[in-house]
Amino acid sequence: MFVKHPCPYPLLLALPGLFSASLALAQEPTLATVSVQEKLVSDVTTTVTSEAVQTHAARSLGEMLRDEPAVSVGGGAAIAQKLYIRGVEDSMLNTTLDGAAQSGRAFHHQSRLLIDPELIHSVEIDRGATPASAGPGALAGSIRMTTKDGRQLLRDGQTFGASVRGGVASNDGHRWGAALYGLAGESVDFLVSANRDDNDDYQAGDGIRQTHSGSKQSSGLGKLNWRIAAGHRLTLGYQAVQDEGSRYLRPNFWQGQGNSLMPQKTTRDTLTVTYRYDGTRTLPAMELGLFSDTMKVTRITTAAQPQFNKPLGHQFGEEIASSGLNLKAATRVADATVRYGLNIHRFEMNAVHARPPAASTSNGREESSVKGLFAEGSVPLGDQFLLGAGARYDWYGYTDNHAQRISSRGLSPNMSLTWMATDALSVRASAGTALRGAGLKEAFYVDNTRWRNDPGLQPEKARNVELGVNYNEGPWSAKATVFRQQIRNFISTTTGATWAVANVGTMKSSGYEVGVAWNRSVWRSGLAVASAKPQLNGYDLGDEAYGLGVSTGRSWNLNLGYRIPTWNLDLEWFGRFVESKTSTEYLISESRTATKHKPGFGVHDVYVNWLPYGNDRLRVTFGARNLLNKFYYDQGSYAYYVSTAGAISGRGFAEPGRNVRLDVTWKF
Repeated sequence: MFVKHPCPYPLLLALPGLFSASLALAQEPTLATVSVQEKLVSDVTTTVTSEAVQTHAARSLGEMLRDEPAVSVGGGAAIAQKLYIRGVEDSMLNTTLDGAAQSGRAFHHQSRLLIDPELIHSVEIDRGATPASAGPGALAGSIRMTTKDGRQLLRDGQTFGASVRGGVASNDGHRWGAALYGLAGESVDFLVSANRDDNDDYQAGDGIRQTHSGSKQSSGLGKLNWRIAAGHRLTLGYQAVQDEGSRYLRPNFWQGQGNSLMPQKTTRDTLTVTYRYDGTRTLPAMELGLFSDTMKVTRITTAAQPQFNKPLGHQFGEEIASSGLNLKAATRVADATVRYGLNIHRFEMNAVHARPPAASTSNGREESSVKGLFAEGSVPLGDQFLLGAGARYDWYGYTDNHAQRISSRGLSPNMSLTWMATDALSVRASAGTALRGAGLKEAFYVDNTRWRNDPGLQPEKARNVELGVNYNEGPWSAKATVFRQQIRNFISTTTGATWAVANVGTMKSSGYEVGVAWNRSVWRSGLAVASAKPQLNGYDLGDEAYGLGVSTGRSWNLNLGYRIPTWNLDLEWFGRFVESKTSTEYLISESRTATKHKPGFGVHDVYVNWLPYGNDRLRVTFGARNLLNKFYYDQGSYAYYVSTAGAISGRGFAEPGRNVRLDVTWKF
C-alpha cells in the first residue's frame, strides 16, 4: 500500500544547527582531505571535461560523448536525439545535473536530456554496476553532469574576467554567447553565462534537406560559490535551457498519418543549493544538496488530433517536476574510507491544458517519491588488493493518473575487488544489483492515451557483472571490459488491445569494450571497439522497446592527433565505423516479430585548434564533421520499420552531411 510520507524540507530546519556546530570547529586541525565525491575506483567510468568540449566545439550531449564507442545517439533535431549506452537508453540510468535528478520522460519520441555543453564542466558516466552513492534507480549506470564555476575560468592573478564566443556552421547554423565571472573578495566567486544556438534544417549526405530538423536553443547559467570559513562552502546554481521550433508531433521521425507538424517548445529549469564541509577530527566531511528541476513541453495543434481529443489550435503538453535533497558524508577509519548518506526525492507530473480522450478517465496528474539510505566503503587488503562494498535501501511510492497507489522497496548491494598486479596493471571484478520501483509513466500518455497501469506492477530489478583490466605505463594506456547485464520486470506499454502498462519481461545483454591509446611528445593516437547484444525476452531490442534500448552493430573509433607547439596548433582526425546489424525484434504494440537490417557506415571528422597567444585567452577551432559527406542513418535512430509484408521504410532522420564549422572564443 502506498503511504504518503512527509515532505523532506522540514529537515532543512536542522541545517543552521549543524552549520553552527561545524563552524565552531573550523579552526580545529583537519584530517587529510576526505572528499564525499570520492567513489570506488572503476575501470568503466568515463569523464568528459570542458577542455574536450572546447577542442571539438561540441553543441549537444551526443557530440560531447562522440569519443565513446559504446555510445550511440539518434538523428534529427537536438530535442529528438535519444542517447544509448551499451544499447540501453539513458532513461534506465540515474542522471543528475549538479546533484539535481533529471528524471521522467515527456515523450518516447524525444530526448529527456536538454543540455548545453557550453555550460558543462564535466560529465562522468558509470556503466553497469554503480556505487551506492550514485543515487536510486541506477539500473544500467549513472550520468553525473557538473556545471562550470567562475573561479575555474579565471587566469592566474585575475580577479575578474569575461568571454565572448561565436560560431558558424555550413550545415546549417550559427551560435553566440558571453560570460562574466570573477571574485568578490577572497571568499566569493561568481559566473553568469548566456548562449544562443540557431540551427536551420540540415542537409544529409545525399544533399536532401531534412525538413524540420532545425531548432533554436538558448541557455543560461548563474552560479555563486561562497567560502564561508575554512572548510565550509556554499554553492547556489541556476540553469535554464530552452528549445523551440516547428517539428512533427513525433519529432524523431518524418511526417506521416497522425504525425502533424506543429510549433513545439521545451524548457528545463534547474535550481541547486549545495553546502560542503571538509570535516575535522570529530566531524565527518559532508555534502548537503537541495534541488528543484522542472521540464515542460508545449505544442499547439495545426490540425485537429481526434485520436488525442485535441481540437485545432489547442495548446497541450507535459510538465515534470522533481525536488529533493541529497546528504552525503565520509569518514576515514584507519585505512578505510566509509561513505554514507540519504536521498529524498519527489516527482510530480501534470498535463498542460489537459483534455484526455473520453475513454481515458485520466485525471491528468501523477506523483511519486523515493527515499533511500546508502553506505559504501573501500579498504586495502595487503599491498595489492582493494575491496569495495556498498548497499542502498530504497522506498518507492507512486500514485498514478487513475488514482492507483503502488509501492515497493528493496536492497541494492554491490561489491568489487581490484588487484593491483603492478604499478601499471590492475584487474577489477565487480557485481551489483539495483532496484527501481514503479514511478511516473511517460508524460504524454497521461493526457493523450488510454494507457492504464497494471495494479500489480512490480519493481524493475537489475543485475550487473563486469571484469575489467586497466594498463597505464609510459606513452601507452589500455583498457578492456567484459560485462553481462540483466533487467527484470521491465515496465512498458503492451498492445493497443489491452491498453496496459505492465511488466513485459526481462532484458539481457552481454558485450565488451576495448581501448588502446598512445601519447608521446607531439603525437597521439587511439583505437577503441565496443559491442553489446541487448535482448528483451530473447529478441533483439528494437525501436519499439520504448525506454529500454536499441540494437546496434559493433562500433570502432580511431583517432590520430599531432601538435605543432611553435605555432600553438593542434590537429586531429577522428573516425567512427559501425558494422551492419541484422536483428530479429518483437514489436510489442503489433504482437509480431520483424527482421531488420541496419547498414554499417564510416564517417571522418577533422579538427584544428589554434591558440594564438599560447593559452586559452583566444581559441580558434575549425572542424569538418562527416568530411566525406557520407549519407547514413545512425543505428540509434528511429529509422527502420518493417511491415507485415516485409516492406522496409525509413521513418527517421538521416545524419547531417558534411558540416564545416568555425568557432572563436575570446577571454579577457
